[in-house]
Formats: sequence, structure tokens, C-alpha cells
Amino acid sequence: TGYYGDGLNAIIVFAACFLPDSSRTDYNYVMENLFLYVISTLELMVAEDYMIVYLNGATPRRRMPGLGWMKKCYQMIDRRLRKNLKSFIIVHPSWFIRTILAVTRPFI
Repeated sequence: TGYYGDGLNAIIVFAACFLPDSSRTDYNYVMENLFLYVISTLELMVAEDYMIVYLNGATPRRRMPGLGWMKKCYQMIDRRLRKNLKSFIIVHPSWFIRTILAVTRPFI
């Protein structure tokens, strides 16, 4: 996390390679608590616009969060936080992410 620009807007960076492996027995518990931690951090940091950078390069599929989890997380985010998200940048997306983005782009 950090800030960019003259207005000190927040920038949050996620590296997928450091997410837990989906084969863990407590995977859902860990991901739920990780999400709650991120949201509580966002609420403290974000007063105005912010951007999220998702680093996906060289990440095995078992460490990438599922679409259901991402949708649930987005729906749980407060409206103020959703409104202030100005950019979501995916660095080195996999073919799977590119396909999902191509399919969902008309609906976003």
C-alpha cells in the first residue's frame, strides 16, 4: 500500500503468488479473513480516489482466487469504497483472466 499523485490517493498492490494455496483445509477461512483485513485497511486509508494493482505473473492457478470469491468480495465492499475505486490494473493476466474479462466486459 502507498499513495500516488498530488492528492495523495491510495494505491493498493496485491501479489497473487503470495495468496494461500487452494488445497489448504482452511482455505475458505483464510481467504475470508484476508478479505476482511483488506477491507478494514481500505476503510482506514481511503478518503478519496484509490487504485488497485493486481500482480498475476508466474502465479499457479491454485493460488489465484476464484471468481465466486471475487464477486462476493466486491458485493461486500461498501458503496463509498466501490465509488472511489478509479482503476483496477491487472499486471500479466493469465489466459483465464483474459477470457473472463473479454466475456464480462460488456456487463462492467
